Amino acid sequence: MIHFPFFYDCSSNQLAFYFCIYKRAVILKFMINKLNLLKLGHSGFSDIYRGSEKRRFGDSSKIDQFLTIWILLKGYKYYQDLIKWKFSLLSKFNFTLKIEKKRQLFIVLAFFKNRLLKLVQKLENFKSFQSSTLFMFGNLVHNTCIFSQTELNMRIENSFGSIQKKKTLLFNHFNLLRKINAVDYKRGVFVAGNRGYFLKNGGVLLNYSIIRYGLDFLSKKKYIGLQTPYFMKSELLKKCTQLSDFSEQLYNVGNSNNKFLIATSEQPLTAFHYGEQIPFSKLPIRYSGFSTCFRKEGGSHGKDTSGIFRVHQFEKVEQFIITKSETYSWKLFEEMLENSRIFYHSLNIPFNLITIPSGSINLSASKKIDIVGFFPASRTFRELVSCSNCTTHQSKKLNIEFKTNCKSRQNVYVTMLNSTLCATTRLICCICENFQNKHGLKIPTALRSYTGISFFPFYD
Repeated sequence: MIHFPFFYDCSSNQLAFYFCIYKRAVILKFMINKLNLLKLGHSGFSDIYRGSEKRRFGDSSKIDQFLTIWILLKGYKYYQDLIKWKFSLLSKFNFTLKIEKKRQLFIVLAFFKNRLLKLVQKLENFKSFQSSTLFMFGNLVHNTCIFSQTELNMRIENSFGSIQKKKTLLFNHFNLLRKINAVDYKRGVFVAGNRGYFLKNGGVLLNYSIIRYGLDFLSKKKYIGLQTPYFMKSELLKKCTQLSDFSEQLYNVGNSNNKFLIATSEQPLTAFHYGEQIPFSKLPIRYSGFSTCFRKEGGSHGKDTSGIFRVHQFEKVEQFIITKSETYSWKLFEEMLENSRIFYHSLNIPFNLITIPSGSINLSASKKIDIVGFFPASRTFRELVSCSNCTTHQSKKLNIEFKTNCKSRQNVYVTMLNSTLCATTRLICCICENFQNKHGLKIPTALRSYTGISFFPFYD
């Protein structure tokens, strides 16, 4: 126990005053237990977030961990303010006490200063821990999702095209691209390693024809074209993607881990308006993003190792919309899906539109719907498009807001949506299997004005 010698010379009123300070500190322990644990932020309750984490089949104890840190932070902040107040109050005695008492007061002030420095360090540690815990939370899962842990329970929403078995012998995309001399796999693996490839001849032509057709398709629907940077700062990327992607998907640039190559153009598009207040009149804003994407594919070891369906580097055209309210965002969600449906309908590719179960949705998304194209050689449907409504999950981290009107002082977080239009290598694989005949590969009618030719013959 620490004794303060100069207290013995204090008057009865001063002693009563210091006793009140001690009493307030003791009462704080009881106040902490009475804090309202239900609230999490300004517009939600912890039980809703716990339920959402259970729908994702995740660990709902993260909510309790966050609330515990929040309570401790409030307690430490109170102690910090209390010590500052004591320090300020005792400093006033410096002008009224004699020299001997001043020395004693100096010891007490040094003690309080040391306590204050330790509290500041604890507060910083807890704030960083709270911030890292917050990044582990997923978005609230929408009620129309399928609540299942695996993708075995996916729901087909819509379909297009015939999937009747063809009588002619079908080559898979791996062999067909080699037969039309569009890809060099052997030299690609030698130069770039596993999943490496060289596009050549018709492969290059088809790749850039798809890109140009996709960008023209979205520009007719009033989308603003953006070609994004190929890498991002790590502090921004952490706010745009979930932490597991850093080990499974993202390549770092250099040894400092300050920059990472992007895995999708959605990531830089999300940070395009970082920290901005967007005028209400400009919403919704529609962007068509184009970039080369880089992925480790760490979580897909042994899957699709042959061909160019799942590779480390590919080009992609993305739909990205920023809008004003979560209610209106679901109309735009349907709009993006409709754009993708029309796009693949124009290419005459058979597809199914499926709702992804809650256990397989990434943390940013509230709901996710995929378009899976039909691959006749393997008689399977495989992912071509992924469409997500991220509501305000990303904009809160990136502090992107809008004002409801000119008179309003309160800002509201924007809602963000994203959807693939086409990942070129996957679409090339799907076109190869659906448009082949015994002489070679026919080009879809929609792409012929971009390729300049309508047929790629077999070379062997």
